Parts: sequence; structure tokens; C-alpha cells
Amino acid sequence: MARTPSVLYFALLAVLLCEADALFTKVKQNHPKCFIEELHKDEVVIVHYKSPDQSPLPHEAEQQKFHVGVKLEVTQGATKVFEGRTDVEGRFAFTALQGEHHLCFSVEGQSLGQDFRIHLEVKVGLNDVDYEKVAKKEHLSSLELQVRKIRDDVHRVTSEQSYFRNREERSKRTADSTYFRAMWFSLCQILAMLGVSGIYLLYLRSYFKAKKLV
Repeated sequence: MARTPSVLYFALLAVLLCEADALFTKVKQNHPKCFIEELHKDEVVIVHYKSPDQSPLPHEAEQQKFHVGVKLEVTQGATKVFEGRTDVEGRFAFTALQGEHHLCFSVEGQSLGQDFRIHLEVKVGLNDVDYEKVAKKEHLSSLELQVRKIRDDVHRVTSEQSYFRNREERSKRTADSTYFRAMWFSLCQILAMLGVSGIYLLYLRSYFKAKKLV
């Protein structure tokens, strides 16, 4: 009985470490909808989706050209990371690059103004491992398998913490650099204004002396 709190703690930790975003949107032709995710390199992203307003996606590539439905395109900057046509329900998986990713849904084919509802769940930072196969291959018990999952999740969180610490340090260095540049620019402006004022005063003094006003 004394171990029950530890088991509950690790179970709660496993739930908290599973990062997922449930989203809903509608897509019209020529009006793509995009979502932005900040990801880091080699992170696995799984997108579960439902697109109930379209007909099933044909298996043959030739027939897919005439199919009216939704397409997902993932880009990072100018780089295309993933592209795929959606079915009525399914999932996509891709490996992220470093930085801000745009997940954009658009309508393919002539929809005649029809809206397409999209329900999606984006799971970020998951290790796309078939743990059932791992358990059979390594002869793991259910408890050992759960510990393996928690270990993988903790490794992911540690990796993300390291990424955000490095990003925070870079942001701090950039902010410090911007601050010092702004300070030196302001100082140069002040010196320039003092210089111009001094020259102007000398000019007025010489002008008044030439006119014998002083």
C-alpha cells in the first residue's frame, strides 16, 4: 500500500507529459486556414483529423486528382516539410525541423462554395514508438512498459527544457545587444546635436561680430 502514491504520481506525470491540442475550423476554397506550432528539430508531430464533409479519398492516385477535399501542407520558412490529402478520418505524422511551422489546410478541387469542417488533434513531441511491439520483443511486463513510456516522456521534456533554455539565452543576448546599440545610437545623437548646436552658436557669434552687433 505504501507504493500507491508513487504509482499515482507517475500516472499523473505520464498524463501531463502528453501534449496535445484539439482544434476545430472550417475551410473554404481559396481561403486556407493555418495554425502555427513552434517546434524543434527531429520532434515527431502526429496530426489526427476528421473531415466529415468530404467524400472518402480514392486509393488510386489518378482518381485523387478529381477528388474534392482538404489538403494539409506543413512548411517551415520556405521549406515544405509535409504535404498530404485528407480522408474522412485519419492521421498524418512528420518529423519537424527547427523553428516555427505553419500547418495549413486548403480545399483541393472545385467545391462550389462548400465549407469543409476539420476536427484535428495535434500531438507534439511524441516518440512515435509502437510500445506493444517493444513489449513483445523485449518481454516487458505492463509495469516495465509503463516505466519505459515515462522514461521516454521525461527524456522528451528534458530535451524541450534544454531547447527553451537555449532559446531564452539567445533572446537575452539579442535583447542586450539591441539595448547597447540603442544606447550608443542615442549617445551619438546627443553628441551630434551638441556639435551642431556648438557650430550654430559659433556661426551666430561670428555673424553678430561681423555686423558689429556685439
